Amino acid sequence: MTETFAPVSYDYYPLIEGKYKIYQIDSTTYDEYNCTVQTTSYQLKEVTGVQGTDGEGDVYYTLERYIRANATEPWVLFNVGTEKIENNELQRVVANQRTINMVFPLKESTSWDGIVYIRRDTLVPIRGGAIDMYKDWDDFVCTDVGTTFLDTASNVIYPDAAQIEQVDKVNNIERRASKEVYAKNIGLVFKYMEILDTQCRLGCIGVGNIADCINTPWQQKAEKGFILTQTLIEHNY
Repeated sequence: MTETFAPVSYDYYPLIEGKYKIYQIDSTTYDEYNCTVQTTSYQLKEVTGVQGTDGEGDVYYTLERYIRANATEPWVLFNVGTEKIENNELQRVVANQRTINMVFPLKESTSWDGIVYIRRDTLVPIRGGAIDMYKDWDDFVCTDVGTTFLDTASNVIYPDAAQIEQVDKVNNIERRASKEVYAKNIGLVFKYMEILDTQCRLGCIGVGNIADCINTPWQQKAEKGFILTQTLIEHNY
């Protein structure tokens, strides 16, 4: 008897030429050098472009990324990356960094090395310097599949969503958190990141006293890094 298997479904990240997603981006950046905190809002548009074949012989799609300050401004091309599904892995290349954002078939508790192509000690440029963004990252983990997700920012309910925890680490001076939510037949609908460092220094000067701020919320004690929320507001899927 020959055993047959159902084809692998890529419904949580359909790659279709010409499809787009528009996101609202809200970020808070902590500038250690200038001792400032700055909030920024803008919109990001990601367009799945034309197909091609890369040096590994795999079919990929260009990923065109545009930004604008708000809905009244024209789109400006920000950068161009690529995305493809290889060996049942969703690989995205953005700003020359390749990540494996998803593996298929997507199942709860599945884990994988999502940054296998990125050095863990990579310094990522931010306002006022750079931060050791990927420090202590372990495997990505799919925590939920097929559940309802309510995006409180947009007040949109996605009846069939998958959540992927990329990192959730904290100690007295470092916070690394990143989570993505994907909706069936659409793709990424929500992302949240906290990449923060602190030395608990009053006014960003002198020597900090860690004991004084252990229980202080990170939004108050952070000195370097960023908090980012990415919410889907429009698409043509």
